[in-house]
Amino acid sequence: MKFKVLFIIWTSIFCLAVNNCCVSSDSDKVIEGLKKWEKTIPLPYHDGLERTIDLFANKSLSDNFVTYSAMIDTALMHRSMPLELKYLPLALSGMRRNYCQGDRCGVWQLPTLTALHYGLTIDDNQDERLNVEASTRAALDCLNELYQQYGDWWYSILAYTNSPIALQHVLTRHGSSPQLWDFRDRNLLPNTQVIGDFIACVYLGNEGQLKFVAMPEPEVKKLPTTPAQKPAKVAESVQKQAPELVEGPSTNNVAKKDSKKAGPSTGSGTSNTQKTQKYKIKKGDTLTKIASKYHVKVSDLKKWNKLKSDKIREGQTLIIKK
Repeated sequence: MKFKVLFIIWTSIFCLAVNNCCVSSDSDKVIEGLKKWEKTIPLPYHDGLERTIDLFANKSLSDNFVTYSAMIDTALMHRSMPLELKYLPLALSGMRRNYCQGDRCGVWQLPTLTALHYGLTIDDNQDERLNVEASTRAALDCLNELYQQYGDWWYSILAYTNSPIALQHVLTRHGSSPQLWDFRDRNLLPNTQVIGDFIACVYLGNEGQLKFVAMPEPEVKKLPTTPAQKPAKVAESVQKQAPELVEGPSTNNVAKKDSKKAGPSTGSGTSNTQKTQKYKIKKGDTLTKIASKYHVKVSDLKKWNKLKSDKIREGQTLIIKK
């Protein structure tokens, strides 16, 4: 009898030791991998991160990532942004182009006002957040401006996935800046799932363990309103959710200058000629920002100035037609 009891105890201890050994081994492997692939953006380990990694390792992700990976890499390099940010849309939407959750849509999960702020069109006929190339330009411009504000890529990601106001409230309320995983453990922000999801995607992507499949894109319901038709009200609201625009002439001033340049009016009181003005590029400007300021399209800016790419330089003068 005593022998049987001792045998049961010994077996239990042995199984527990083996299980702990396996868990420790898995943790060590993940920790080593995170250190190996950590570059510009920190990838801190956290207990339970293995579960998130296993989830994404067994999850079918859209092969849109394979299709647009090179384009996203190029857009990141042009902005001198960390290449690991290409895994952010995987963490946010699984790279599903038509994925919508609440007010956020597209692979980058852009909110309506933020998308409008960065020059995308959203109306009853189209939603450019569902265009991977257009939404990538807007999302990266937003993240880049957030980084200029915070000087920290994780703060930029958290401000992007929640809102700059929500993040600022947390940073103001807590005297010492919280550690990254504190945002999740202490429920400091509504959306902190992005932390583990992004780290898991960076880890698995570099390890070559992500699984991509072709996925049908479901239809997206048209928006009940057309916010793009009310640019003045949108401009006022978006300042609370997106980084402040770089300095430049306001649309009112632009209208006044244009009216002076237009010359004598016709008998009907209007001019049939297209008004033209010049804009000198400042540090931090992008075509998307300039287009948003003057309510024109990026494609028109490139056509008017014979630009073959989105790359511009400080001091360069652009022609803008209204």
